[in-house]
Amino acid sequence: MAVFVYRAKDSTGEDRTGEIEASDLHGAVVTLRKKGLIVIKVSPHLGQENFLTRFLNRVSFSDLVSVTRQLATMVGAGLVLSDALDILSEQQEHKKLGKVLSEVSSDVKSGLTLAQAFGKHPEVFPSLYVNLVKSGEASGKLDEVLLKMSDSLEKEREFKSRVRGAMVYPVIVITMMGMVMLIMVTFVMPRLTSLYKQSSIELPLPTKILIGISDFIIGFWWLIIALVVIGVVIFRRWVHSPSGSLIFDSLVLKIPLVGKIITSVTLTNFCRTFGLLIGSGIPLLDSINIVADVTTNTSFKTALKQAYEGVAKGLSFSSLLNANIFPKLVPQMVKVGEETGKVDEIFYKLASYFESESDNMVKNLTVAIEPVVLVILGVGVAFLVIAVILPIYKLTTSF
Repeated sequence: MAVFVYRAKDSTGEDRTGEIEASDLHGAVVTLRKKGLIVIKVSPHLGQENFLTRFLNRVSFSDLVSVTRQLATMVGAGLVLSDALDILSEQQEHKKLGKVLSEVSSDVKSGLTLAQAFGKHPEVFPSLYVNLVKSGEASGKLDEVLLKMSDSLEKEREFKSRVRGAMVYPVIVITMMGMVMLIMVTFVMPRLTSLYKQSSIELPLPTKILIGISDFIIGFWWLIIALVVIGVVIFRRWVHSPSGSLIFDSLVLKIPLVGKIITSVTLTNFCRTFGLLIGSGIPLLDSINIVADVTTNTSFKTALKQAYEGVAKGLSFSSLLNANIFPKLVPQMVKVGEETGKVDEIFYKLASYFESESDNMVKNLTVAIEPVVLVILGVGVAFLVIAVILPIYKLTTSF
């Protein structure tokens, strides 16, 4: 039997909270309803899940995309929302997501809107997702909004997959080279050092450097780990501070090629999300505010917050897009959209443009990185060969 925490209302409308034992979430809901309670929320007792369990049970972006597509298809086919949610929860292989969908279904049956039910699970459904569902319910076009969301999420997933896939090769090569270097200085060199000390040969400079690095790592490994941990903690705190995040994100955007890729990726996500929000009927001010909240780069986030304040004062959105952050193409195209009343279509076109540009730049970066990685790998291997083999060669020729 598992323990669940619940929140409900009794027949008089008073709130009731507590814990209940049941075989599963559905059993807990049924038991509470038999007691005459109107269930608001039931969730597993947090004490039963450790950090590792919560990490392993997290709902991935792909799971969210799949659920959105299935829900959109069923609602569009005329299936009752609660029945669609029940079907989704029953056929889910992901236990965490199945439980969440079951809770959402119970909330919808008890009178909550789908957006309100989703809003109770921010770890699964982000604020952008909830706001889009809310707009779909308000306009009576939930199926259309869900279809647009699923299309947008699938494009975003494919785009992220392409960007990550392009970086796999250089990351693997550099990681493997680092592991080889670490094995050499911590296991191989200490054994060779004792051999070299027994001889009277003069060690070459690369060998002396490698022995020095090996002795330092072996003798002060605890200091290295401590400095790395302290450095990471300090860096993370600085990056997450308002001033630190703004400085760091601004500097990242100025890195040659990498900065352009980050800009294009950010603009792709911004334009696609904004077009989806406007196309779903969410007001301009709310759309700007939502996009600003979900934008990860602080420079773009600050620019959007400033644009929000300007639009609230009656200025046009296109005139407020900072030329130092957004390419000139963006405000020009947005102005055309404002004049023609097709802002959402303009943003979809901009998203496609920046996505294509990002793909090309990522491919160029991969092509540019490969020879650099090969050169670094060659230099590293040559250094190891000279540092290890040359003294052994001198030893064999000295006899």
